[in-house]
Amino acid sequence: MDSRNIYISSQHKLTGLTWSELIYVGLNHEKADEYKADKVAEYAHALFDEREVYVVVGRHDSHLALLDDALKGVSTWLKTTDVLLCNWSFTKAMKFYKIGVMNYGEKVS
Repeated sequence: MDSRNIYISSQHKLTGLTWSELIYVGLNHEKADEYKADKVAEYAHALFDEREVYVVVGRHDSHLALLDDALKGVSTWLKTTDVLLCNWSFTKAMKFYKIGVMNYGEKVS
């Protein structure tokens, strides 16, 4: 799937998810070096069954990536934008906000 279709699919297919409360994960930039990568990885590996996830950062920058590679890039993307990770079927997702919080959700059957 190309970047634009990943972005559009994520906007439409993730509407029925049940989301967790916001969780503080910190930031990593010039004024703060407190990003909790281990905590984020723990949540991600508990949520996602797949090794690959969609990384949604915009219409032109969304792509498929290995989960561990995507997690390494989150702290960098958060300097400028919000980030969404979701599985192939768009039934599980993690949202990261550039203010240093995240939440996760999945469709309840």
